[in-house]
Amino acid sequence: MIIFAIVFLSLGAFLSIKKPKYFVVYYILASTKFLGFIDPSSFIIGGIEIGYFGLNLITVISIFFNSKWYDFPKHTQLFLYTIIAILLYGILKPVLDENSTLIKAIIASKEIWFYSIFFYLIVYRQAIDDILLLKLLKAIGVFLSAIYIVGQIVPEFVPPLYYNGSFVRAFYPTYISLALFLYCIDLKFSLSRSLRDRIIAIVLILGLVLAAHSSLIIMTVLGVIFYKYLFNKNLVLDKFSIIGAIALSLFSILFAFVFVDELYNELLSTVNGIVTGEDNSLSSRDVYNEFRWEAINKKKEFGYGFIHQSSEFMKEINTINTNRFMERFTVIDSGYVDMIIKYGYIGTIIILVVFNKYFSKGFFNKYKNPLSLAMSIYLLQYIFINYTWSVYTFAHGIIPGMLALYLILISSNFYSKNDREKIEY
Repeated sequence: MIIFAIVFLSLGAFLSIKKPKYFVVYYILASTKFLGFIDPSSFIIGGIEIGYFGLNLITVISIFFNSKWYDFPKHTQLFLYTIIAILLYGILKPVLDENSTLIKAIIASKEIWFYSIFFYLIVYRQAIDDILLLKLLKAIGVFLSAIYIVGQIVPEFVPPLYYNGSFVRAFYPTYISLALFLYCIDLKFSLSRSLRDRIIAIVLILGLVLAAHSSLIIMTVLGVIFYKYLFNKNLVLDKFSIIGAIALSLFSILFAFVFVDELYNELLSTVNGIVTGEDNSLSSRDVYNEFRWEAINKKKEFGYGFIHQSSEFMKEINTINTNRFMERFTVIDSGYVDMIIKYGYIGTIIILVVFNKYFSKGFFNKYKNPLSLAMSIYLLQYIFINYTWSVYTFAHGIIPGMLALYLILISSNFYSKNDREKIEY
């Protein structure tokens, strides 16, 4: 395993300095666990995972090998400084509060280091092959969707890291959502109306449904309808587009309820559960977040920073080691609870304001084009998804999100001022 780790990190170091465009490909593939065949998180030395953390450290260090590493475009600086502040605050806060050692706080910060890919993309923007990046993101989305579909038919053919013997779990379904928005651009603006693109879009939607993250499914479908039907070809909202989109949404919902009995029965059961107070998913979420809310109420303004589960402070918290949702302060399904624990209400609000200021740039004329608008809609769905799935503070949301933000900022490279017909890729 040590040999694999050395090869993995050495290749990453070489590519990050010498071949930036291929390093981005390498980084994205690593985030998918190399399409289900190699898991960098399994590279562990002395009980510490060095795979992804080492890759992110290489990403940061390689930035300084660029002679103009300090030359960040002005329109990115607030976002970049916010990320740095988030990281430093999260590490130093528990140390200053005497709730953790510096080393343990750094270890607990490992998910936030995935934001380093955005720094890398900005610094090496002149060396990045943006067309290759777009093609890769679309291909990964299709591949992951195909994996979910194949897993329903012949699970034995699913890559080993994506199948645990009982269900398929690919990394990450957010790539499927991102790919669907990219294909939606072609479906809206391509003059050829390619049957291939339509079939691929159906495959992506099916894969997204089989991934079974309800908030991601709902927001992606609504976002795609919003993008494709509410905006006309000039990317302007008009009343006919709005009426058409509402009608399509209602038709889609009715169609789903009429022809998919399981969906109707699940919705009916959920609504009855909420009304009667017996909904299992909501009640279980309340139970496993109870100790977190107790902690939040003690430091609700500024939070705790990055607390490692082995720190002395965690001995004072009522956790349950036999329950994966309750064995540590942070968990991937905590959403906004996770953010408030780390940064408090004040920090969380600041982060959301800054992030969504950048995420919404595709709606404004200075940046608006088919690609930037699609990516903004993709990113703004995070506001709702984060209620049940921590997309702001874990890799499954951070990496695709930073790639989407990068595409917003460089999207004007694909279009002339009067050309909004199609991205040539």
